[in-house]
Amino acid sequence: MLACLAHATEAIGATGSVYTAVIPEDGSAPSCFSLFACNPVFAQEQSLQGHLLEHPWLRFAQSHSTPGTQHQVFSQHDADSEAFALVSRYGFRSCLIVPTQAGQNVNRYEMLCLGSDQADDFEGMEARIVRTLARSLAAELHDWLTHYLQQRLQSDARLHEGDLNLLAMEWRGLGSKEISARTGMSVASVDSRFQRINTRLNCSSRKASAKRAAAYGLLESA
Repeated sequence: MLACLAHATEAIGATGSVYTAVIPEDGSAPSCFSLFACNPVFAQEQSLQGHLLEHPWLRFAQSHSTPGTQHQVFSQHDADSEAFALVSRYGFRSCLIVPTQAGQNVNRYEMLCLGSDQADDFEGMEARIVRTLARSLAAELHDWLTHYLQQRLQSDARLHEGDLNLLAMEWRGLGSKEISARTGMSVASVDSRFQRINTRLNCSSRKASAKRAAAYGLLESA
């Protein structure tokens, strides 16, 4: 997928790109998945400077639903100034940040950031086509990552269709009695089944299990 992102970035006319997804986990720091289609030294320098979770780009993506440029990303900490200086050195003198939301009530969020060596390359009417292409690329990356995460978690946790149906009902707020009435299982069986699911998902509660499954896109069709 990294090679595809690199080709798409070049076709759009950007110097480089970074795609990152933040995925909530149970009671711990969220997972961060990233693709760096840019100068490889930037990825190394960024890892030394700090986690992308604290990056001002991601802060923008978390709080916005529409794309924005570097002019809309403000410095709030000393570390932000260092982050801006670093990206400017490696092909992101100007940038376009495209947030991607994973769905309602899901804390997973993503962003695609396109960079250019030229100042204000993503501003003005001339940049409308680039913005449109960037939105489409971000949507494709979201779909690819969702499919990848679904396969990985479902395989690792050995989740079957029945497990996903139970998690979907929990995600909708149904209690054990309601789930029992809908499935024909006893309340004790429902609770026991959730305990096994929690263990396989490495979660402390059924609510946390449902949240994790939703963040990984497993409940979209359940």
